[in-house]
Amino acid sequence: MSRELLLGHLIGRLVRDVDGLKVGRIEELLARIELHEHGNDYAVVEFHVGAYGLMEALTGGVFAQKLVQRMGSVVGYRRFRIPWEWMDLSDPLHPRLNHTRAELEARAEP
Repeated sequence: MSRELLLGHLIGRLVRDVDGLKVGRIEELLARIELHEHGNDYAVVEFHVGAYGLMEALTGGVFAQKLVQRMGSVVGYRRFRIPWEWMDLSDPLHPRLNHTRAELEARAEP
């Protein structure tokens, strides 16, 4: 099933898990370009979700984002890489995981 969304509307949105627990805010989207005979499409592969997603989205520059992440490491900043298949965007204003936060943490990179 294919669906189109404005990606800018997802950045900074709070993501909750299947049980309603807070996971973080969408910081970035990783997409691949699919070339077709009549043009191309961008397909989101994964979402990067973290505790300071909105702040990082607003700071823009790489230096400012790294500074926010560095400061966050002192207080337990977590960033998750969530596969497309794990995200429920049936309500784009309230994105949800279709898994638990515990399942997400179990597959997270150290």
